[in-house]
Amino acid sequence: MITSESEHTDRIALLEHRCHLLRRMNEFKVHYRFNQDELYILQQCCKILIQDLEFCLLWIGKRALEDENTLVPLVAVCNSDDDDTCLREITQVLEEKEYRPPAVRVMTTGSPQLFGPRDLEQFPSPTLQRLAKANNTASIGAWPLVSNGREYGVLTIYSTNPHAFQGAELDFVSNILADISLTMYLDETAKRLNQQRDFNAEIIDTVQALLVSLMPCGNILSFNQKAQEITGYTEDEVKGKYWVDVLIAPEKRKQSQVQFSDLLKAASSDMNFQTEILTKHGEKRIISWHGSIQSNLGKGQVGLVLFGQDITSTVSAERDRENALAKWNNIFNSMMDPALVVSEHGIILDVNTSTCVAAKKPREQILYQSVCDILHGGRSPGAVCPLETLLKDSRNRTFETELKGLQGNYMMTVSPLASYAGQSGASLLLARDLTEEQLMKAEALRAAQLASVGELAAGVAHEINNPINGIINYAQILIDNQPDKGDRHFLRCIIKEGKRIAGITRKLLDFSRKVEDAPEPITIQPLVSNCIDLIQHQLSMDGIELALNFDPDLPLIHCNPHQLQQVLLNIFSNARHAVNEKFAGNITETKNVILEAKPKQIDNRQYVRLTITDNGTGIKHEIIDRVMDPFFSTKPHGQGTGLGLSISQSLVQENGGFLRIHSELGAYTSVQIDLPVSGHEGELA
Repeated sequence: MITSESEHTDRIALLEHRCHLLRRMNEFKVHYRFNQDELYILQQCCKILIQDLEFCLLWIGKRALEDENTLVPLVAVCNSDDDDTCLREITQVLEEKEYRPPAVRVMTTGSPQLFGPRDLEQFPSPTLQRLAKANNTASIGAWPLVSNGREYGVLTIYSTNPHAFQGAELDFVSNILADISLTMYLDETAKRLNQQRDFNAEIIDTVQALLVSLMPCGNILSFNQKAQEITGYTEDEVKGKYWVDVLIAPEKRKQSQVQFSDLLKAASSDMNFQTEILTKHGEKRIISWHGSIQSNLGKGQVGLVLFGQDITSTVSAERDRENALAKWNNIFNSMMDPALVVSEHGIILDVNTSTCVAAKKPREQILYQSVCDILHGGRSPGAVCPLETLLKDSRNRTFETELKGLQGNYMMTVSPLASYAGQSGASLLLARDLTEEQLMKAEALRAAQLASVGELAAGVAHEINNPINGIINYAQILIDNQPDKGDRHFLRCIIKEGKRIAGITRKLLDFSRKVEDAPEPITIQPLVSNCIDLIQHQLSMDGIELALNFDPDLPLIHCNPHQLQQVLLNIFSNARHAVNEKFAGNITETKNVILEAKPKQIDNRQYVRLTITDNGTGIKHEIIDRVMDPFFSTKPHGQGTGLGLSISQSLVQENGGFLRIHSELGAYTSVQIDLPVSGHEGELA
């Protein structure tokens, strides 16, 4: 499009006028002293802009504090009417809920909104139509005022030029927006720095600390009295010198310089770091610094203020504490015996490595647990732990005890501590494991007692056999000489029961003898019957019902019969103890022990599986893997040696078999014994 000479002259005049407006805007930024509120800045910027020959109305709104979706008009300037009237009309436009003005769209989307003449004709707001017509508006533009990620409002410009926001005109508006936004940001930053400066001044007046102000290059500007006192330098001696060269020990200067540079690169207004300084007298002190960027607008300088605390004594005390703690940990963890620090309430505060090994648990699963749960493996409902009672007495004690949680018998020493980690009432527990030799002596004594009982039982059996044989013989003589056949029935009963007694004593003698039998093919049913004959009376007295389920096609098994008999008696004894403990005093429940025998193929090999199941107390899940460990027992102290299942497992393994236990606490325990079939032991079927 060809323009006339007059239009070209008018265009040049407009550009010159706008350059003049930009200069006025820059002059305002330079001379503004940041002592007014933000409304003053916005008003002055709008008054400068309204002098543009094409602009007829400007207004700036800001997001409401109580509702971020609401725009509140702050300032308006207008050529056709007074500013207050214009501001009221703009407020009325914003209150029309059915219409979203350009400024509201900018606030919502964050993007500029530009409208030409055709767009204005389609505005549904009558107030906006009237306002635009009164000011001869041909185009409207709205932009967000944003600087450095901070939002300061929305600027809306009404122009009489339909092409006001295109090309060079749009560049002019963009420069104006950048200037206003930057002015708002600088105002906010300056006020925040002034507040920080006031805060630091208050610290200087009330807190005894090192205060060192630096120029942007790092040279010292000021050095307060406390800094002079600690470093030994006067302010005149250090003023103008690079602070690192003055304060930092020579061997630490390079490291401190790198650290300080990294902090400055982070572009944070606040920074915290620690350095080791060298005083004038050669003494090294440790200072904890807080640095903040400060401004002195009067002198046009921006630098750094360092606020320091002398923490030399604190660091020294912390090092001493760490050294003492390291020595304690070294001694504590090098102990071969379990050691625990426990609170007066029975909570474990610390343990050494030996405790974790003995408990077979990681340290994390022991700390802050009940000492009774860890050392004793738990407690019965309502039971009182004697160890927790001793801890509350805060007295030195030494005693021997069984610790199921540590799988053994221990000599326990309880020593109250003056304090631990700031807590009073804690105690140190040392558990010295009784030597294997002592346990072996105790077991040897127990074995000697059992051997004596066995010899006594064998002697009693011999003594019983003689009169029983006599009773049987005399009864037979009476039968032979008794003419009345009706009385012979009772005599035959005497002979039958006498032979039964003789059979039981014979089996008792066989079991008590030390027989070195080799494994041989045997039938499982008679061997089980022999075992039951020895314990049937005990089961009947306790009201325990024994059920036997044998598969009709059981093959011969290959084992040592005496060893298997000992295994079965051990398992029956445990089952009897479990059901009696569960149903103690309860005669309404049935005590059951079930023995099943059936063929089983395992890894292509033939076995016979014996399964003995009782409905007794069951075994806790967390200890079921330990019940076959030597000297581990779930029975009360004095009622078990902890060797029954361990020996049974060894005997089964000696016979080429496997022993496994399945249990559910409070429901059942099932012991499975797999023994190889005769002729297939160790061979593929």
